Amino acid sequence: MLSERRQFRILYRDFLRRIVDLDVLSTHGDIERLLVQFASALGAFSFAFLIFSGPKYAKIPAAVVGVALRGDLDFLVASTMAVAGLFAVLAWNTVMPDRRDCLILGMLPVRTRTVFLAKVAAIATALGVTIVAINLFTGPLFPFIGLPADGGWLAALRSVAAYWLTMAAAGAFVCCATLALQGIAMQLLPYRYFLRVSGFLQLAAFFVILAAWFLKPPHAAPWLPSSWFFGLEQQWSGADPTHPLAGMALRALLGAALLAAATFALAYGRSLRKIVEQPDIQPPARRPRLPRFGYAILRHPVDRAIVWFTARTIARSRQHRLFLAAYAGIGLAIAFSYGRDLLYGASDVYARSLGTHWNQPNVSLLMGGLVLLCFAVAGARAIFSLPVELRANWLFRLTAVHPARAYFSAVRKALVTVAVLPLWMACAATYLLIWPAVPAAEHSLVLAIAAILLVHRGLDGFRKIPFACSYLPGKSNLHLKIGLYAIGLLATASFAVQIEYFALPHARRFAVLCAILAALAAWSWRRWTEFARMPDNWLQFEDLPQADVEALDLHNPPSTPIVVSRAR
Repeated sequence: MLSERRQFRILYRDFLRRIVDLDVLSTHGDIERLLVQFASALGAFSFAFLIFSGPKYAKIPAAVVGVALRGDLDFLVASTMAVAGLFAVLAWNTVMPDRRDCLILGMLPVRTRTVFLAKVAAIATALGVTIVAINLFTGPLFPFIGLPADGGWLAALRSVAAYWLTMAAAGAFVCCATLALQGIAMQLLPYRYFLRVSGFLQLAAFFVILAAWFLKPPHAAPWLPSSWFFGLEQQWSGADPTHPLAGMALRALLGAALLAAATFALAYGRSLRKIVEQPDIQPPARRPRLPRFGYAILRHPVDRAIVWFTARTIARSRQHRLFLAAYAGIGLAIAFSYGRDLLYGASDVYARSLGTHWNQPNVSLLMGGLVLLCFAVAGARAIFSLPVELRANWLFRLTAVHPARAYFSAVRKALVTVAVLPLWMACAATYLLIWPAVPAAEHSLVLAIAAILLVHRGLDGFRKIPFACSYLPGKSNLHLKIGLYAIGLLATASFAVQIEYFALPHARRFAVLCAILAALAAWSWRRWTEFARMPDNWLQFEDLPQADVEALDLHNPPSTPIVVSRAR
């Protein structure tokens, strides 16, 4: 039998790899490369902040360096807490023991204490890497800004230690608070009810963390946790030895750590037996049926099968709901950031000239609806690529007897049904409630045209049935593409919304704007139709890496392809 130390090392490596759920990955996937890409994305955020904020300290007078530095440090503390919270939320389903852990590890001669310590070590390691990555470029430089000229190396060492210890404490507080919330729910509820409530708690925590970061007030607030830990950094670095909020940060960290440790230990002690003995979520006794109007709209059996399968998969799979909520949460948080002017007041004359009254058309709410629509389409399109039960996709392979365009059309209807239509109806109802009827109807029309454009552009080249194809992570420069797409999307949406705001009061201008948008939507529709009706099109069930030998596929009828060898 292996020693307890060897068991700890094996379990530690396994739990560390399972921070990301491996069930959705292709057999050719590279989990290490995927994790490196996520760490690179966090490091890119730190580098971008340093590039945009660092040069100003060389230009401003020494007397006001401390004022500017306090604002940047407050933002860095809040960003570290937000990233640590998102890590805790995304690892929600892997930090607590599940039925697989209980059934496999419960039959082995492994102590519960060893399993518990290995899980804690894996979580601490992943959290530490996250905190280091988000402060990779700012951490070595910002502690030295604002140091007194006669401070010496002791003052510099104190400032560096205060910066990194504060970031570690802030990230640990958010992670422990999230784990404590999950542990309390697990102790109070039976296991099957916990599984039902857990998803809602996870989504609520996700939205709260993002909203707190994007809606953070421009000044320090005593009720905001990021202000507590900013005060702790000021006290430890010596910039403000008597900061009133530093004690609040230490008390909050101690309380969250003790509560998380207690509930986490109980989950690995008393709850292991409860997970085995109690059933998982059971299906209802009466199977839900597609409403009557659904048969009238979805006449083709392929349409009904794929739309209903997509909707039920999202409703049942916590993982896919989380990914969709992640995109929706990012979109909602960005929409909140545009609505800061409505909450705190416009910061400049130009922003005030664009309208900041919530009950009248304004740029903030116009932008909010468009951003939510864009991220809803992008999120649904992204989760369609993640399999739900990859070993069961043989059923789709055997029943794929219709032309490929029939499945592509069904996927389009599924995307509209689960993402576009509910969000558009909610936005239209909200605008009609708070705005006059005419501008609300006009903006709802613009959103409908934009939805047609986004859906057909998003599905152009998409050959998969939702949740029925393996996923290959790490096959492209993900951290670069996401940033470029997000910047381009927000810039385009902001420009379009400002044009729409100035066109709304004038019927002719608005008609011209709608005509341009309709032409773009028609172009995207025609492009997608040409793709769907391509001869010899196919359905994709396996996401494979790029081959070293690629077929040029210059032939029209089936024949021997011309190949080109590509050297490594």
